[in-house]
Amino acid sequence: MANNETRALSRLAGVFKALGHPTRLWIAKRLESGACCVGDIAAATAEGASTISQHLTILKQAGVVESDKQGKNVFYSLRYPCLPWLIRCMEARDGHLSEDPDEARELLSEQLHHLLRLL
Repeated sequence: MANNETRALSRLAGVFKALGHPTRLWIAKRLESGACCVGDIAAATAEGASTISQHLTILKQAGVVESDKQGKNVFYSLRYPCLPWLIRCMEARDGHLSEDPDEARELLSEQLHHLLRLL
């Protein structure tokens, strides 16, 4: 049986589990610039609307995104505005954004300032 601390972290573990797919990570980054609907995301990823809908369902069940129905469309937005920051920091740390260590350090510094603005 898990102790109180690990039980308290189980919700966050679900968030990270839901982000365990490249398309869902991309969606989290995309939603940083504002809410959008399935069609917008599908057009940007060249994936089918049903596939994107399934990804968004997983993200919603984990509490990563929330939805707002407006007419015939459902718009999704991030519940954790720090997620895109976290993803970019991990990309920079792993060198996916830059092979130059100084540039990666600068990117991480920029991301830290961005996170502080979010808080």
